[in-house]
Amino acid sequence: MRPEQLSVESLQAFVAVVDTGAFSAAAERLHLTQPAISKRIQALEATLERPLFERQGRRVRPTEVAERLLPEAREILARLRAIEQQIADLDTVVRGRIRLATSHHIALHRLPDPLAALGGRYPDLELELAFMDSEAGIQAVLHGDADLALATLPESLPDGIEARTVWTDELVPMIARAQAIRTPGDTLARLRDWPAILPPVDSTTRRRIEQALATAELRPAAAQESPYLEVIRMMIAAGLGIGFLPRDMATEELAVLDWPGPPVLRSLGWVRHAARYHSRALQAVIEKLEGSGPPA
Repeated sequence: MRPEQLSVESLQAFVAVVDTGAFSAAAERLHLTQPAISKRIQALEATLERPLFERQGRRVRPTEVAERLLPEAREILARLRAIEQQIADLDTVVRGRIRLATSHHIALHRLPDPLAALGGRYPDLELELAFMDSEAGIQAVLHGDADLALATLPESLPDGIEARTVWTDELVPMIARAQAIRTPGDTLARLRDWPAILPPVDSTTRRRIEQALATAELRPAAAQESPYLEVIRMMIAAGLGIGFLPRDMATEELAVLDWPGPPVLRSLGWVRHAARYHSRALQAVIEKLEGSGPPA
């Protein structure tokens, strides 16, 4: 091994290729060309004198060497970012870059006002947004790929992660308004007979819904699944089935049905690594987000 050739840029490229599974996707993530990514990976492989990826068409798979290198590479990059943040905190001005992982739903419905307020108050603060499912966002924080995640909070978090609820959604059953008029009936009867449109089976929101359905001894089969609540709303409005959505997502095209059991709630909030350095910029983002939630 020739350690003098090891570079931050090559490690960034390596982690991006592992995460995305393709050189082209890694290039898009890092805002580089694909040849630039290939060059950095080749340099890293030359330094280690070992191949890092097995090519499978347009996709790549990490080798055993890559699997061993990955946690170390993530930790090196996380430590370097912490150093940058600590240096930025020497100034009295809030500055620096915060990598924020967020679900599409939170970004659309919860972030516009806090982001506008942050931009107006802290012009030297740079926010880099990455859109991903809540579960992936939490893992990004755990691995050091994100400084903060805005996510649907699960019942239990991985070790080393801390979180706080900022918003609470009440999930209620909805169907297309035209169908509600044509086919009157109670909510439980509809849930027994109608196809369900649900979030993915491994999501926290899906588990909340299934727990509520189980109390009513219901196990509807999912006719369709989507990780995007906005897509689920569209499919419900099109008459493709019945689904649970946050109450504030109701539109004139949808009928909100009475739910006979306890409210179906999910918690949305921020997630960060408990042990890593928490910069002044990160704290400023958290304070603005918490200020956008309901009064404590």
